[in-house]
Amino acid sequence: MNHTRWRLARETEMRHGHSEPPAVIAEREQIRLAMALGQLVYDRRTALGLSEDDLAARLGTTAEEVEHIEVGGVLPMTSDLLLRLAAALDVTVDVHLAPTGSEVTFETDAA
Repeated sequence: MNHTRWRLARETEMRHGHSEPPAVIAEREQIRLAMALGQLVYDRRTALGLSEDDLAARLGTTAEEVEHIEVGGVLPMTSDLLLRLAAALDVTVDVHLAPTGSEVTFETDAA
């Protein structure tokens, strides 16, 4: 599926004076962050050679819930989840929240 068309339609509406409500903008940002976190979890899990079942065991959850995290389906992102992921994946989680753009990153010790 190509979501580029959605972005272009939104940009066209914005050029014609349409503005999105703040709640929609905030929800879009939460979705973007959840998708970024999901990609980080997937990348780190595969780098460690872990299956979804392996990570689920470390998190004390199910493989289905791991998949849900990896596809960006976790909203809202909670501090409890971030702490559990940090421990299970042996990373430091850095969340930078700002009105001009937020991000979530993982840092690993270079051992």
